Amino acid sequence: MTPKGEYLFSMEEFSIFEEIEEQVVIIDRNYRIVYANERYIKENGYGSKEEVIGKPCYLISHKRESPCEGECHPCPLKEIEKRKGAVNVIHTHYTHDNRETPVEICAFPINKGERILQIIKNIKNDKEKFYLFSLSQKLSSIGFLALGIAHQINTPLATINLALDELERKLGKTEETETIRNAVKTCKDTIDKLLLFARKRQGSDLVDLKKAVEDVVELLKVYAKERKVKIETRLDSLYMLGDESDIRHVILNLVLNAIQVSPEGQKVEVELKGYENELVLIVRDYGEGIPPEDMDKIFIPFYQGKNKREGSGLGLAIVNEIVKDYGGYIKVNSSEGKGSIFEVHIPLP
Repeated sequence: MTPKGEYLFSMEEFSIFEEIEEQVVIIDRNYRIVYANERYIKENGYGSKEEVIGKPCYLISHKRESPCEGECHPCPLKEIEKRKGAVNVIHTHYTHDNRETPVEICAFPINKGERILQIIKNIKNDKEKFYLFSLSQKLSSIGFLALGIAHQINTPLATINLALDELERKLGKTEETETIRNAVKTCKDTIDKLLLFARKRQGSDLVDLKKAVEDVVELLKVYAKERKVKIETRLDSLYMLGDESDIRHVILNLVLNAIQVSPEGQKVEVELKGYENELVLIVRDYGEGIPPEDMDKIFIPFYQGKNKREGSGLGLAIVNEIVKDYGGYIKVNSSEGKGSIFEVHIPLP
């Protein structure tokens, strides 16, 4: 039997999925499509199943020459192999005529892992999922941009350091050369801190939470000073297993939000506490507070509230998703005219 004959036989085997309203596609371990239901064919702009059966899923759905990879398009097959079970991922698919479609993919291993069943849902009308996905793509792009900028800046900084070494060898150390060296070090330290927001790692790292908070506060000091807002910290020395980029995004968003809602001359308090079973990050502002009727809306994407004039309204939504991923929760206390307290509670193993 020809390979195409084998794939057509699989289509018969899985014909039950013709009754499902969502797109359904089944791939083998070589990324070849062995089955696609009529909805998949129709919504992706193809005229017949023969146009997609036997072809690589990444070629049909992504117009790529190799399997998907990266944070924005994690390959379902690879994720299943990594996690040893079903996975949910969000991708941008491209139709036959190259229209972009944001989709959520629920993928399951079948036939002892020899095939992957994917149920695909168009999420363009699901505001929360669509915009969280859009933001994740933007953050990923920003990460790549940060890496490129860091390379461009680090190279001349290294050259300046070498020139300083040569200058000091000839003339000896002076107050002026030491000032230049300190300025170069400050630039490099700032770049290193920014890169921690861009670098996503596989697995978990041991994150120094106190240092993460200190670095974020240092990055925001200039902005806070422009707003005439003071940042005060009380930090325990704590560590946790996690993704450092995620943790710093949580801290950055909460502190930045507190600065933005604070009147001139006020302060933002950041506290880090460790308990036997959990860690608690507390960010307090003395702004106008959140109206009681809006308390249940603050984690909804694009909610900004009557007092929020900056940002996209996505920061708290992203923070909430990250905290939930770590099995934690956020407690909010707010009084109109007195300010707000955000407490992030994350369980410790």
